[in-house]
Amino acid sequence: MLFKQKVLNIEENLIDKVFMWLVLSTFMFGVILKFYNIGRYEPIRGKFEGYLIFEKEKITVCEEIYPIEKIRTIKISNDDYSGKLVNTSKGNLGPALSNGTRNFIVIFFESGESKRYQFEQINGNDFQKVRQELISYYLNGKIEFDEVANVLGEKSRSEVAEFKTEIEKERTTANSRLA
Repeated sequence: MLFKQKVLNIEENLIDKVFMWLVLSTFMFGVILKFYNIGRYEPIRGKFEGYLIFEKEKITVCEEIYPIEKIRTIKISNDDYSGKLVNTSKGNLGPALSNGTRNFIVIFFESGESKRYQFEQINGNDFQKVRQELISYYLNGKIEFDEVANVLGEKSRSEVAEFKTEIEKERTTANSRLA
């Protein structure tokens, strides 16, 4: 419209005014809707069926108990947590806060089968509560070092170096207990 008025010197008409008001009102509606949803959480699609419990000798998912000796490998993705800012760009006008359910664990068994479970994480650092169990799984060859470091949030080089030192101390302690 600006090009039409300034360059082509064509007068504004009723259709131009209606179109301009339509564009402005749509934009304002979007802004209002985004601010309305800024403190709202995404709805949970599905149902909670139980708890994910890590112990040194087993992993319990809902009512299923998986002994560590029957597990070949564990993969964990825990990048989502309740309250994490999502949907802040790309024109998404929905709720801006995550419900924390985009996390999963895949357990690969010695038998060749595998099971995948999604789980909710309330705080971004909830896995610190099972730090010793995850280190034990690593020492038993059930999870890779990079996986454990990522799950525990060890991102920088210095944090990874400190984590390696912590694991070596744990390995030495575990070996001295065996002797």
